[in-house]
Amino acid sequence: MANFIVTFRFEADDTYNERYTSFVKQVKELAKEVPWDETSSFYVFESDLTADSLCTRLWTGSEFDSSKDIMVVVDVLNRVRATKGPIKYPNLLASHLGF
Repeated sequence: MANFIVTFRFEADDTYNERYTSFVKQVKELAKEVPWDETSSFYVFESDLTADSLCTRLWTGSEFDSSKDIMVVVDVLNRVRATKGPIKYPNLLASHLGF
């Protein structure tokens, strides 16, 4: 079991609502319990998946568009991250996370 932070940004366009809704549904399905979601585009939850497999399942199990949407999955327990989409500054992300 791992503790995850998932943060994301969806490109605003005519399919935004469908992509967003399907992504949130997938987050709730993959979380062991109800995820914490009191801030925008940010979830905290437990899962039996790895960071890479969670990122892949969120991508393939929803309408997330990796050509324009961004997702960062952080396994805070194991200090592992996974990303999908056009991350502009991956080295900065890695530097600030420390892994």
